[in-house]
Amino acid sequence: MCGIAGFAGQGTEDQLRRMTQAIVRRGPDDEGFYVGEGVGFGFRRLSIIDVAGGHQPLCNEDGTVWVMLNGEIYGYKTTMEELMSKGHQFKTRSDTEVIVHAYEEWGDGFLEKLHGMFAIALWDSRTKRLLLARDRMGKKPLYWAVKNQTLWFSSELKALLAAGVVPREINLTSLGMYFRTDAIPTPQSIFKDVQKLEPATAMVWSSGQIDKTWKFWEPTLSPSRAEGSSDIVRQLGSLVDQSVADRLVSDVPLGLFLSGGLDSAVVAESAARQGGRMKAFTIGFDDPSHDESGAAKQVAQAFGLEHYVDVLKPEAAMGMIDEAVRLLDEPLADASILPQLLLSKFTRQQVTVALSGDGGDELLLGYQHIRPHQLINILGAGSSLLRPLQKILSLVPAKSGYFSLGFKTQRLARGLSAPDQWARDVRWRGAMDGQTLKSLLLPEIVHAVDVDRAEKQLAERAGELVGTKDFWQQWTWAYLRTFLMDEVLVKVDRATMWFALEARAPLLDTRVVEFLLNIPAKYKLNAWKNKRLFKELLKGKVPDQIINKPKHGFAVPVGAWLNGPLSSRFKALIEPDRLHQQGLFDARAVKKMADEHQAGRIDRRKEMWAMFMFQLWYDAWAK
Repeated sequence: MCGIAGFAGQGTEDQLRRMTQAIVRRGPDDEGFYVGEGVGFGFRRLSIIDVAGGHQPLCNEDGTVWVMLNGEIYGYKTTMEELMSKGHQFKTRSDTEVIVHAYEEWGDGFLEKLHGMFAIALWDSRTKRLLLARDRMGKKPLYWAVKNQTLWFSSELKALLAAGVVPREINLTSLGMYFRTDAIPTPQSIFKDVQKLEPATAMVWSSGQIDKTWKFWEPTLSPSRAEGSSDIVRQLGSLVDQSVADRLVSDVPLGLFLSGGLDSAVVAESAARQGGRMKAFTIGFDDPSHDESGAAKQVAQAFGLEHYVDVLKPEAAMGMIDEAVRLLDEPLADASILPQLLLSKFTRQQVTVALSGDGGDELLLGYQHIRPHQLINILGAGSSLLRPLQKILSLVPAKSGYFSLGFKTQRLARGLSAPDQWARDVRWRGAMDGQTLKSLLLPEIVHAVDVDRAEKQLAERAGELVGTKDFWQQWTWAYLRTFLMDEVLVKVDRATMWFALEARAPLLDTRVVEFLLNIPAKYKLNAWKNKRLFKELLKGKVPDQIINKPKHGFAVPVGAWLNGPLSSRFKALIEPDRLHQQGLFDARAVKKMADEHQAGRIDRRKEMWAMFMFQLWYDAWAK
């Protein structure tokens, strides 16, 4: 896990050094540079594989092909052996060198041979050709921009800003998407002139222009060959074991994130069985409605894990807010980055790599708004029952606790009048609905923002899954391509890398993803709801109360904070003079939103947190 930065065209070594310094926390162990005719590579290394010999940038035998890798290539030893049998000579034991020789052997097709999480930059000096590629699930970030016929790229936006090659002009489409979905969607960035490379995509830059782009992987859809539930559970367990085994390969200490939920428990069970006694790390909360450390302790005891718990106290969490703003060069309204930061810092004190349970909710339909989707899909979006139900639900008063009844019912009510399932989903999950966003923006900004873009994008992502009209297959893929990639994985990548910790997600192995995409929805809903497939894997291995425990997210009490210790800070950020100078928001509408939350009738925690984090981001990065 590292940080990469570079250019193809006209740039300087000084710019490269500024770029790598901006992402030094991604790789504190080593740095490297390669500057040739029309190209510059800069690298920051976090040493995981071949600690002594894996220095980057790395080249082939005659120095004509250079490569940088941020991430890990799983199963690389098998590919290395295949390449050696074809006459290729290796000078290191690193997974990065496999990329060089794979490119020599198979050309652009080498990407189909690689499995893992990666952002790759490869320069072929013989053809003056730069190739950039991003892994199949979008776990590792890769930003790019073009200025004066020069392509600039980096692991994080802040490196491009450090090079001085992009203006800080806000992309208003991205601004609208942020307030609708809590994050900035791929392929856009928050700034107009910067893009993110799509997942499972490669791009070639040659002769001052983009020569070609292509997808090197798409999920295969086919009828499941599993025969009955026991066969499904058996095959799923085998795939999880393979995925975990690949991710246990490390030349540095490795541990586990343990939340107390099913996803991390499935990963922990497999890891403990295959890797022996391991260290596991959990964050607890003072607020009992948010705390799962007791459940995590039971899981750790069941698997013989060496368990460590740190408690996130309110003052520590709020102290992390400014640290989050320093690392988030794009706005992100996911408050769980605060406990993720503390967890990463806490974990890094003992290990350099940690396995996580990310992906389980998307693949097994584990989110709380799945049940309402089912109900409305049965009733029909135009059912006469929905409007009176919406009125009743919206009257439940707000409370500040973890996903309080008022929060859930008001959220549910907000989506009941949506025109289709995608619009409904965005209203339930995101910070704001379209009407709220329109009211908050100045008229001249509203005209430049497509406030319904979030619904359109979710539908577009669902449509990428060719060969099916099954709603739940489409929903899963849409979530993998939006919420998971642009919010969850961004949060985990930035928080772990801030403390030079590598996070690996076994449940997002493409073998697991394809298998669960093709499992019929009946094995994820109704009698099989609440991730029963994972429960079957854990049956008899953990206490029954863990298996039957309701789902619990990684949340923090921002509703109470915004009415309490963060109240004065928030009010200062939405002062009319300040907003007027910013030129984006209607100060009266923003104050009205804050007053509604303060009064306690309408739960505006997500809307206010999105505004709070945007304003902090704006001061740090946009001015």
